[in-house]
Parts: sequence; structure tokens; C-alpha cells
Amino acid sequence: MKIVHVVECFAGGVFSFLSNLTNELDKEEYIVIYGINRDNTPSDFREKFPPNTKFIPWKNASRSLNPLKDIKALWELYIILKRIDGIDIIHLHSSKAGFLGRIVSFLLGKSKKTIYTPHAISFLRLDVSPKKRKIFIAMEKFASFFGGKIVACSQSEKEAIEEQGIKNVTFINNGIKPLQIEKKVNTSDKITIISVGRLSIQKNPKLFNDIALAFIDNPNIQFIWCGDGELKSELTSPNIKCAGWVERKELENHLANADIYLSTSLWEGLPLSVLEAMSIGLPVVLSNCVGNRDLVRDNGFLYKDKKEATNNINELIENKELINKKGYNSKTLMDNNFYIKNMAISYLNVYKGMKS
Repeated sequence: MKIVHVVECFAGGVFSFLSNLTNELDKEEYIVIYGINRDNTPSDFREKFPPNTKFIPWKNASRSLNPLKDIKALWELYIILKRIDGIDIIHLHSSKAGFLGRIVSFLLGKSKKTIYTPHAISFLRLDVSPKKRKIFIAMEKFASFFGGKIVACSQSEKEAIEEQGIKNVTFINNGIKPLQIEKKVNTSDKITIISVGRLSIQKNPKLFNDIALAFIDNPNIQFIWCGDGELKSELTSPNIKCAGWVERKELENHLANADIYLSTSLWEGLPLSVLEAMSIGLPVVLSNCVGNRDLVRDNGFLYKDKKEATNNINELIENKELINKKGYNSKTLMDNNFYIKNMAISYLNVYKGMKS
């Protein structure tokens, strides 16, 4: 099959998702139309995809709403897609590509070949005003009239979309390859609590800092954040180490030496960083938001505020057997429900169903 992926946000979790999916289904022919205006796109991105992948830059695509630029981006995408012969599937990723791509697909008569994966749909954002969220909802509803199947990356994201009256929605859980590193056995009294991601409003580093401050009098509890971003200055508690963006091997070592994974996110699609922590057996303490709530059963806790989060962490650190038990359950849950092969097979079945 010739599968065209269209993505403005060619970075972060969306990039990892796309790289993982194409490598798992490496027998297909791929064309990736990608936005060039993201600072954290890997410089070696071509090496992260199968050899049979062609890349076409989408020069006018940008994250922010800008009518003039968006019209230019729409026309550019129309020209690019029109010139590609024999397209079997158009797969749109994230909100900007999802909005413009569905209009273009409709104009080209390819709506029945188009799917859209939001990766944390735009109206979940809490870093914008309620008025702007209403605009995002209206835009998603408008774009849905142009056809295409919406494939959310978690059940809770699917439900959030359907709550807005948008139809033709299904979901396929995000999946990863388990990390090929063993969790270190902790024989000391020290407990390390880790989080991974961009230091942005979405990841809510202020709450992470506030939770760390609640343990400032316990020298055996340390916090680490792997990642960087515009809100790095909010990590001021002296018991937090900010590792910044680290090489893959170093990140895996940090996870292997940690005891608990803490997420303070305000919204998610289905976070790959949490799945990676689960894959080596870390118990999780996650904020109760879309995406996170799909990842907690008997492997950790969902919390609604700082007080509940600190209580959950205290429950774990006071009982190492509980850490081990919930960590084992994390690994089992990840293997059974969020494995890359399962995700890839599900997408392949969707592709085949739409192609026929």
C-alpha cells in the first residue's frame, strides 16, 4: 500500500508514534508530508524511518491559528497531494493536519481513504482561554463534515471527542516496544520519583514542583525530570534534579534507576513516556486527565490534586512491597494492552478496510 502521512507537528510524541508505526509496518510504501517549523524535530529524522520512506516538506504549515498562513498551507497541501499518484491511504496526525487535511482530501475526492489521529485533540488544551477552546471544538466539528475516520489513541480521548457530538470515531491504543533494560533493584532507603517530557504548560511542571516541596524534609526522597522547555524555571525545589534532554541510553538508565513514575499532565492523548516507564516495571502516579486515566488499573494511582498525589506517593514509599507489586502490574498491563505490534496490526486492519 502507498500510505501518505501528513503531520505538522513533526516532533515529540507524534514523531515517535509515526516512526514506531512505520518501522513496525515496514513493508508498505510511505510518503511523509511534514511541517518544518518545529525546533525539536530530530536532525537525523530520515534515519528513524524505513528506507522506503519519501519525505516532502510542508513549508507553510504552522501550529498557531493564522488565517492567511493556513490558507497557504491548505493550498500547498492540495498541490502536494494532487501530484502523488496511487494513494491508498491518507493518515493525518494532530489537529492542524487533521483540519486542513480533511478539507483537502474532500476536495480531491479521497475522504473515504482518509483517517485522522488527533494525538491529544486541540480542545483538550488548558493553556488557552475557554473562548479559544470553543473555537477549537467548532473547527473539529466543521472538519468532521468533510469525512474521514477519526482514530483516537485512547478510549478516553475517543469519549472526549464523542462528548462534543462528533461521530465516526474509534480508537486504537498507542503502543511501544518495551525498553530493553532491566529495572535496577533498590536496596537502599532512597526513593527516586521521575517524570519525562517537555517542560510546557501541558506537562504542568508547577504541580510537579509543588509535590516535590511536600517531601522537602525527607532526604531519602528525590525527584528527577528528564526534559527541557520554556517552563524549566518552575522547577525550583532543591530536591528536584532537572536532567534536560538526554541521549536515549541515558534516559533509559534514569528510568531503570527510578522507583515511581509521576505525571502531572493537564491533558494527554495516551503518553508514550508513561508506557515506557510501565514497560520496565515502574508503578505510576498519574494526574486524572484524558489519556492518563487509560493507564491506571492495579498498577498505581490516579489523583485529582496535590494532596491526593502526595498521599499516593506516601502509600508507596512506606511499603516497598507495594512498589514492587504495582510495578509488576504495570509491566503486565503494558505488555497485554499497549504493545507496538498490537497497535500496528490494528492500524493495518483499518488501512486495509478503507482501501477495499
